[in-house]
Amino acid sequence: MKKKDAILNIWKECFNDSDQYVDMFFSTIYSDADALTIEHDGAVVSSMLLQRYAMNFHGVTCSISYICGAATLPGWRGQGFMGELVRRAVRESFERGDLMCALIPASPSLYKYYGKFGFSPVFYVDIEHYTSVHDFRHEGGYTLVPDLSQQKVYDFFDEMMRRRPCAVQHSRRQYDQILMDNSACGGSATAIADSDGRIAAIGFAVPLDGEPTVMDVLAASADAEEALLDEIHKEYAGDSLTVYGYYGSRDYNLSPRGMGRIVNMYECAEILAAAYPKLSMAIRIHDDIIRENNHIYIIDGGRAVINDGYGGKLDYDIDMEVFTSLVFGNSVTHRLLDFPTVRPFISLMLD
Repeated sequence: MKKKDAILNIWKECFNDSDQYVDMFFSTIYSDADALTIEHDGAVVSSMLLQRYAMNFHGVTCSISYICGAATLPGWRGQGFMGELVRRAVRESFERGDLMCALIPASPSLYKYYGKFGFSPVFYVDIEHYTSVHDFRHEGGYTLVPDLSQQKVYDFFDEMMRRRPCAVQHSRRQYDQILMDNSACGGSATAIADSDGRIAAIGFAVPLDGEPTVMDVLAASADAEEALLDEIHKEYAGDSLTVYGYYGSRDYNLSPRGMGRIVNMYECAEILAAAYPKLSMAIRIHDDIIRENNHIYIIDGGRAVINDGYGGKLDYDIDMEVFTSLVFGNSVTHRLLDFPTVRPFISLMLD
């Protein structure tokens, strides 16, 4: 049996996706190059996909990997197959040259499970709830954009995504996949233009747990965001609305959305050193999956070097889970520890 067919069988057995969604995913998104599998008695019993994305990080665009579709056939669970796949995924991400490996747990209970492999809950979202009678008020005049596949719509989407200081980015191909995913899930993608015909906002809504949920909104202004949400609210007349929003400067009281794990410590140290020339510290890293990360890193004068013979005081002597939490912490972490933290954001991952 071909790898694709074997993974398709696992997908249908383990997930409750519609036939339309599964057909769309395996015809337009799936790639053998992303597939990791485990066989037993000649049959694939556990699999996941390790997809390729980019993320901006302290002014640098880095490659990252994203784990999705992780599943083991019911009769083969509890034998450590998924743990083996997660370790392989982390290793593969390092060998690809990624900065980080990311994922969105399918349930809250899995946060603890993935934490055993060095993943930390670094991605958060600002969840807002609006009643069916909420009034979204805006002043500008806007019109609906009929065709979201236009290049100018993607260009706006891309520009707004890149304005976020640290966010997973989407190529044009991945944007097109978002539109297909949104449609296959019974959702709607909406964009509006201002009075001059310029794209002003775009949003993606899907039914989630029986309620229309906006998975992300990208807007040129607060007024345009209100106008877009007003349009989406009208489309789902009579329903309450949940919005998974970008946190912006609101980095308190957020809800966990996903996990990440730095897989290349040296690349991370180099980026931090270049972005903050005055940063000076010594860090020892412990990583039981990627042993190439197990060194003492000296960051000083805009440079990062490995110096395992360093005999001075260590600022940090930590494992990769803790270091990932430090690098991708919030403003409180930044103030208390005087460390250049940045809160990352993840959205529209076809999850």
